[in-house]
Amino acid sequence: MDPITNSDAIILQFDAKKSTIVIGGGILPSLSSLIPYSQWDVIVAIVSNTVYTLHKDIVDRSLASIGAIPLTYHDSEQNKSYAYAEEYFNQLLENHCTRNSLLMGIGGGVTTDFAGYVASAYMRGVDVVYIPTTLLAMVDASIGGKVAVNVKAGKNIVGHFHQPEYIIIDIDFLHTLPLSEWRCGMAEIVKHALVGDSTTLKLLLNKEIRYGHIDNSLFNCINSSVRFKASVVEKDEYEKSLRAILNYGHTVGHAIESLFEYTISHGDAVSVGMLVESYISLKEGMPGADFDFIRDILSTYSLLPQISFDPRQIVNHMMYDKKNIKGKIRFVLLESIGKPIVGREVSDALVMEALNFYLTIVGR
Repeated sequence: MDPITNSDAIILQFDAKKSTIVIGGGILPSLSSLIPYSQWDVIVAIVSNTVYTLHKDIVDRSLASIGAIPLTYHDSEQNKSYAYAEEYFNQLLENHCTRNSLLMGIGGGVTTDFAGYVASAYMRGVDVVYIPTTLLAMVDASIGGKVAVNVKAGKNIVGHFHQPEYIIIDIDFLHTLPLSEWRCGMAEIVKHALVGDSTTLKLLLNKEIRYGHIDNSLFNCINSSVRFKASVVEKDEYEKSLRAILNYGHTVGHAIESLFEYTISHGDAVSVGMLVESYISLKEGMPGADFDFIRDILSTYSLLPQISFDPRQIVNHMMYDKKNIKGKIRFVLLESIGKPIVGREVSDALVMEALNFYLTIVGR
């Protein structure tokens, strides 16, 4: 594999602060030169236990270089909860963290979500830095300032907007990423491409990205996807308008995650959601050629998971979606590839038809 020779930095300017994203290969050992660590009185890092097991030496050395205290975290959707958060609030107190302290999140999307939520709530908010280690976290979960914990009825129901000071994306972490996690990240990359990231769309059309191949093509894909999401978030930090396009595939996807009690991955759930919502888009006027392309690209990247469900139960779980207004389920649909439509009401009958179509094509 070709070594990653590229690197980049992106600065997002929000009303209250700026947020800096640094992307490169093998950059974690330079952590002390990437963030102004001396400005915080105490630094604590919530580290995914999975990441800590695989990368303990480099994580320990990098954290030691800035005097950070590591706290491991059993990263699962079930542990992204109030009860777990309270444990970490207490540990921050035990380590004498103040409002001038820094909390870091090192791991996948669950870890960065959880660390961000803890940072947003501890002493009414402390600074947070993310070091995402999965493809999903790099291109999506760590970017945008949405932090939350789950409740039984639905995912990410309780949370805040809390922008990180820095996001340090070291692509070398992907060397140990399992295939299932590659698919999770690719689902979000495909989503960005379909709702407006034309650069990534071209990479996908040319089949330049291959699972497990960490090279400059992958860097370019990650960089483009990160830049696309960052540009959307910068224009609409609190999701009043434009940012809602990033929910494409997520109305169905979050309902599936909730129904399966988070035993199905976020990427698989969103992949189902993208095809189902593309089918609805087709019935609402999207060109058939666009639908065929979406189905083909999902198939190419193994993003049509073989799952079975009761469509009526999926519809019932959609009632808890945060985008709903006055009890009406709202979707992000596609007028065509690259032209999303936000806030569309869709009849239960059409949703059921689309869900049944998915079950038909995967043979369930």
